[in-house]
Amino acid sequence: MKKVLQIFLKVILVITTLIYPCFMVMMSATGWMYNFNSGNYPAIFRNFSIGMYIGGGLLCFGTVLLLFGKKAKFWKLNIISMLSACIGCVTCMTILSKFTAYADQNFSGIGENMKPVSEMYYDRIFPVIVPAFLLAILSVWQIFDTRDERIQKQFELENAEAPKILND
Repeated sequence: MKKVLQIFLKVILVITTLIYPCFMVMMSATGWMYNFNSGNYPAIFRNFSIGMYIGGGLLCFGTVLLLFGKKAKFWKLNIISMLSACIGCVTCMTILSKFTAYADQNFSGIGENMKPVSEMYYDRIFPVIVPAFLLAILSVWQIFDTRDERIQKQFELENAEAPKILND
C-alpha cells in the first residue's frame, strides 16, 4: 500500500510539474521577456522573467532528481531535490508577489468583465506550491525509505572480513 501511494504521488508530481512550473511559469516568463524585448514592457519585466525561469527550472530539476534518487546509493539527490523545490517555490512566489504589486498599480483589467491582470497571473502561477510541496514530501520519504538499506550496507562494510596479507 505504501509503494502504491508513493507511485501515485509521483505521478501527480510529474503531471503538476509539467502543468505549472514547465508550462504556466515558463510561458508567463517567456511572454514577459518577449514584451520586454519588443519595448512594450519596462525593464523590471526582464528581472521578473529571469526569476521565473530560475524558479520554474529549479522545480523541474528537483522533480527529475527525485525520480533518480530512489536507489539507496543516490540518496543525496533527494536532499538536493528538496532544496531545489524550496528555493524554486520561494523564487516563484517572490516574483509573483512583486509582479502582482506592480500589475495592480500599472495595469487595468482584461477581458469583458475586466478581471485584474494580477489575479489572472496569480491563478496561473500560485499553484506551483502543489508540486513544490509534493517534491519536498517525496524527497523526505525517499530519504527515510533508503535509510535502512544504507545502514545495512555500512554495517556489512564495517564487519567485512579483512583481506589476507600473506599467502598461507
